[in-house]
Amino acid sequence: FEYIALALGVMRPVFWVGLWFCSAAGLPCQGKDCAAPKYRRSPTKGRLSLDAQPEQALAETAADPPPQAETTPPADAATQAIATDVEAAPHAAPSQNTTPKAKAHEFLNSSSIAEFEREPVDEEVEAAATAEVPDNATEEELRVFVSRLNGTKMKEDPGQQARSAVEFVKMFFGVASSNFVFPYMNFVQGFHVVGGIRGAWGKMKDFMFGETPKWREPVRNETVGVVTYQAYAREHFSKEFPYDFFDEYYTGNRVPSWEDHGNHARGIALLDGFMTTARLTGKEPMHLIRQMEPRFAFDNEGLTAATWNGFHWMGPYDIQYASNGVYGISVVEELLARFGTKDTLGVLMTESVFSAHLRYDAGDFLLDLSALADYESLPGYARMGGKARFRYHDGRLHTQELEFGGKRFIPSDDDAEAANVAFRDNRLIGWRYAEKAIMASLLGMTNLVLHVKDLHLELAAAFQAVTVDAFAPDPSNPVRRILDPFIHRSIQATNDNFKLLYEYHAAEFSLAPITADEQLRLIDTEIKHRPLILSDMDMERFGGARNMPHEFSTRDARERGDTWFWRWHYRALTVQRLYDEMITCRLDATYGPGPQGAEKLAADQLAQAWWVSMVAHLPSLRRATKRDPDWADPGTLTPQTFRHVARTLFTWLSWVHEDVGHSAAAFVYNPIHTPMCVPEDGEGVPLVSFAFNVAAYRGFVFLDRAKLLEEPPHWWFANKEDKKCFDEFQTKLMDLGKNDPAFSECDTKGFYSCVERVETAVSS
Repeated sequence: FEYIALALGVMRPVFWVGLWFCSAAGLPCQGKDCAAPKYRRSPTKGRLSLDAQPEQALAETAADPPPQAETTPPADAATQAIATDVEAAPHAAPSQNTTPKAKAHEFLNSSSIAEFEREPVDEEVEAAATAEVPDNATEEELRVFVSRLNGTKMKEDPGQQARSAVEFVKMFFGVASSNFVFPYMNFVQGFHVVGGIRGAWGKMKDFMFGETPKWREPVRNETVGVVTYQAYAREHFSKEFPYDFFDEYYTGNRVPSWEDHGNHARGIALLDGFMTTARLTGKEPMHLIRQMEPRFAFDNEGLTAATWNGFHWMGPYDIQYASNGVYGISVVEELLARFGTKDTLGVLMTESVFSAHLRYDAGDFLLDLSALADYESLPGYARMGGKARFRYHDGRLHTQELEFGGKRFIPSDDDAEAANVAFRDNRLIGWRYAEKAIMASLLGMTNLVLHVKDLHLELAAAFQAVTVDAFAPDPSNPVRRILDPFIHRSIQATNDNFKLLYEYHAAEFSLAPITADEQLRLIDTEIKHRPLILSDMDMERFGGARNMPHEFSTRDARERGDTWFWRWHYRALTVQRLYDEMITCRLDATYGPGPQGAEKLAADQLAQAWWVSMVAHLPSLRRATKRDPDWADPGTLTPQTFRHVARTLFTWLSWVHEDVGHSAAAFVYNPIHTPMCVPEDGEGVPLVSFAFNVAAYRGFVFLDRAKLLEEPPHWWFANKEDKKCFDEFQTKLMDLGKNDPAFSECDTKGFYSCVERVETAVSS
């Protein structure tokens, strides 16, 4: 049955590749489907609140502003009081809906959108919409004006561009998106389809032959080979990476046999075939994603429908597999409504993982991404970079000032302010443009540096490879047992990710709106000028390195409300302390407590050899042993050293990786509030790049893997006392998820995954 399904599935990319060839060759289109699409937006105009009726959404639909809305009148008295080098956006009074133009605007806004409707723009509506446009306006000015009312920006041939973009989106969903690749990436050892014929077949196989375990016991004397990324690329890609740092960081040369690789490898092989075939045409497939047209209105319902229609593994609001659903939109809007503000950046820095980038300075919270301006953006998109300054009062961080493109901006909650008027008309100008460009830069820094560089490149793969090889003679070693949950599938995930990101160039858009080459240059610069030091990642020291007072990360701060509650750090610090307790308990249960246990650990030759190899193959750890020998002894693995290093690695590779991995759904699926890239002209949402990001994360990042609160395999533990330590850790973590709002406000209600869905390792 599965082979038949596979054979039928293989025919799909053949069809879509053929379609792509036809499109690339410019073959003529025939029939009614060739009519230029008319893109429309829904009545809610992109301000969907999942728990409220459309009329209760945060920002109501405003009247259409006059064409001169972007003209800058004198600032009011409040803004004149600000320093002269601060640019405050102007005020503009909205017009009344009495003109033919305004009526046409209302007509266009009254249409719902579930998919693109292929019909020409109504001539009467067009005539009404242009009734008050100056008689001497050019044809192009008329087209642009009408298209703005329609929520899109037309170019010389909007019909052809729209058709090409729509066909490409279809092709992508049919071939490279998770609709086709999803089962290859997700349904690895121990993970099955939910529902449908394939789900029933999986249950039948489990019934007849026994359930496939997610964890298999390590094989004695089996190694994976600790190699540099450069050596791996030479052997497996027949090429070299362009930067020296690939000779300084390590991964495993192959996936261990107890982690199945067959289905995963088949999925990658299919993509290999598609990319090779596509490149034979002389075109780089990722360059198709750079198309700026069509544009979409700031319409959450329409954008969600356009990127999820036809995907059959789950719906946009299903909490299933590793998908957190399209709930980031409502979470942001409920927070904005609660605080009565339009300051999206301030709200996100208060509540989300983005606060990890803040530094504290005498009452101000500072975000400095200005170094990103050195990197060339993708054609048609805003450069990265910018700065922001925040202050705490009334329960949240307030954005005091934005700096972008050499100018300064002050956010405004005034509905009549020009940037807010333009936002309702699907355009970014003034402080709104600066905020969204900084937001895209913040996402780029989180995805590219914190996630890919820090967790995948520097830590996860090397951690697994060193651990597997060092303990190969005896995988039942007590230290090896403690480490096992946190090294699961990290080599597989990291090696395949680097192929997808930098061999296929999928890093463009999915990580940051700069080319793959520029991203590697950014990683190289970070390594040279801001090298990672593992001791600084210890959550007991992380805040201090950023000048953050300890009180920010306490329950007392949350309950008092007179100081900022650093939710992200409080969560990570709390979990790290649970890890510390578990590690201490398990060391005592296997080696014994106190000096006696320390002596036994010092005499454990495999554990000591592992420590030497860790220091040799993880540069961030080596830097920590040199700068902070009291935190990590450079020579001998002591119980204290093991606790410090293991608790830090466990926290970042499981807990924080979840925050920047699966939990990123709150931002990836939310291009209006948290865009991953901003068009340089500020007009609408470029649909192709957004559709690519949705499909890329849904199919290659949000993968279902083993979780912290699942039943552990028996061979993780040396004795009953050892297992009891892990059971107590799970109980305490589960209790946090039920009783602590910092943890229970998750999935549909927050920016984080719920505790029962957090992975054990960097396995996706």
